[in-house]
Amino acid sequence: MKFQGILTKLNRLGSSLRFKLIFGFLTIVFLMGALSTYLGISSINRNVIREAYDNVRNSLRAISDLYREEIEKRANIIEYLSRTSEIVGATASENREYLYEKLVQIKEEFQFDIVNVVKPDGTILVRANNYEAYGDSIAHYKYIEWVLRNQQPAAGTGILGYENIKNEGPDLAERTVMKIIPTPKARAPRLEPKIEDRALVLKTVSPIFQDNLLVGILYAAVLLNNNDHFVERFKRLIFKEEKIKGKDVGTVTIFLDDIRVATNVVDQSGRRAVGTLISEEVYKQVYEQGMDWLGRAFVVSDYYLSGYTRITDIDNQPIGMLYVGILEAKFSQILRQTTLLYFLLIFLMTAVAIYISTYLVNLYTRPMSRMIKATADIAQGNYHLLTISPDESEEIKELEENFNSMVTAIEERDRKLKELTEKTILRSEKLASIGRLASGIAHEINNPLTGILAYSSVLEEELKGSPYEQDLKIIKEETLRCRKIVRNLLDFARDYKPERTYSNLNSLIEEAIQLLEKHVKFHNIKIIKNLDPKLPEIKVDADEFRSVINTLADNAADAMPNGGQLIISTSFDFDNQQVIIRIADTGIGISEENLERIFEPFFTTKEKGKGTGLGLSMTYGVIKRHNGTIEVKSRVNEGTEFIIKLPVE
Repeated sequence: MKFQGILTKLNRLGSSLRFKLIFGFLTIVFLMGALSTYLGISSINRNVIREAYDNVRNSLRAISDLYREEIEKRANIIEYLSRTSEIVGATASENREYLYEKLVQIKEEFQFDIVNVVKPDGTILVRANNYEAYGDSIAHYKYIEWVLRNQQPAAGTGILGYENIKNEGPDLAERTVMKIIPTPKARAPRLEPKIEDRALVLKTVSPIFQDNLLVGILYAAVLLNNNDHFVERFKRLIFKEEKIKGKDVGTVTIFLDDIRVATNVVDQSGRRAVGTLISEEVYKQVYEQGMDWLGRAFVVSDYYLSGYTRITDIDNQPIGMLYVGILEAKFSQILRQTTLLYFLLIFLMTAVAIYISTYLVNLYTRPMSRMIKATADIAQGNYHLLTISPDESEEIKELEENFNSMVTAIEERDRKLKELTEKTILRSEKLASIGRLASGIAHEINNPLTGILAYSSVLEEELKGSPYEQDLKIIKEETLRCRKIVRNLLDFARDYKPERTYSNLNSLIEEAIQLLEKHVKFHNIKIIKNLDPKLPEIKVDADEFRSVINTLADNAADAMPNGGQLIISTSFDFDNQQVIIRIADTGIGISEENLERIFEPFFTTKEKGKGTGLGLSMTYGVIKRHNGTIEVKSRVNEGTEFIIKLPVE
């Protein structure tokens, strides 16, 4: 109720400054509280999950090491036994009865599922599981083939087909076959067949030599399908016997391709989840791409923080995967308790922040209102400074001093802007007046010039060969020059609407420069082009734009009689949506008193007869007609730079 009363009071304040400030502070407090809550919970979650994944990563590394150690241990056993005199002698003499007894002893003592002796041609000499089954060839087994080819021991993981495992005994064949069981979020189950009858085995193979002659191969294997001993041993070594709600916290699984063939993960009925499939995402990353996978995964019926790594055979081809997982529930309770504590802390901090915000608003409302009123006066053009009270806090005094400095700076900037605006208006009006005057004069002079040109041409023909021929020729040339000036005056003064089309300015510049480079003026001038390849196309009158480039480049050449550099660059101002063209030279430059007049008609610093003073005026007109701007920067004996800015529509 008290909070509702505060809200009602705030609503009554309407648009008052105090209400706005309080509302603003409270908004910031709540937003910061929400942001802090989000970041805090995210940080807590990241820390807990990071620790969990570190645990999973270490566990995955541990099970991979245990798996390799198991292979190496059994490989050492078989390699040692293949060198014993009993095995070597019996194999060389093909004493099947004696070998059978030894192989059965090896199988039981070292817990192998398969122990065979193979002839050098790859056929079975004797099996520990089936004395009567011999003579069939297993030379196509990858590990047997590798040992026969390299005559060195080999060990690793492999796959046996159902017919091969059936020859080793019906009990192993029965243990191999498993039904494929679909589960939520797993890969789509196979259509046919719906059982898996291949065997995933640990293989150890060692050649048997007598007097450096290969007399046979000792071959042993452990069937991993439905092998509870392996996964239980790995689980005890890594996770001990920790449980949550009757479920093992840690789980271990061995996969054949995408199927669980040995696991201590159980389904909802408490049965080991042998025959279930892995998810599509994990299968692609681990089995197909060969990269370890760490993440939150739905395994049969629960979420686990899981790790997967690939198993390959002797040819480095993928044949299965190893998995470790930790129940997500192990970390949920820690996460809930930590989050609750964090929420309490945020609530207390928010309450303190609200109290402090309200206090500060009440403290600073009055001087802020004065500044707001002063700001409104400034907007109307009334510049006056605040009177700083000695009773105010140091912070407010500093703020008011800065405010007064700002007012002074704005007043000064406003004054300069007005001066600049007045100069710009005067310049535009001056150019417009000159243009109108030039147009009138041009029309009046054009007709007499035509007459003079016609009569001088006739007289030149009639007085050809006389002493007056050269004088008439000079009259004709000067008349033509006057007519050219008149034409330029008309072009400058007329209301011309450019025919604009989308054009690539870089291409237009290249075309203009290509013609200029052949001119004698540019023989000792190096032209440097820095053209932005990502320049957008804009609407321009191509002919007028080429004329602008020609005029500016020609002026630059005149300013460098002894040679120099002409630099033409383009760029795109993304913020202001403008294309910028810079044309700079290393010539004699323009004096400061002439800079303000260079765009005026008939103004020129060139020698008599070398310029009409209309080139830059016409350039100025072209840029204005394209809604652009042109600026000039120059220093005497250092060079001149023209900057053209054209808008991108």
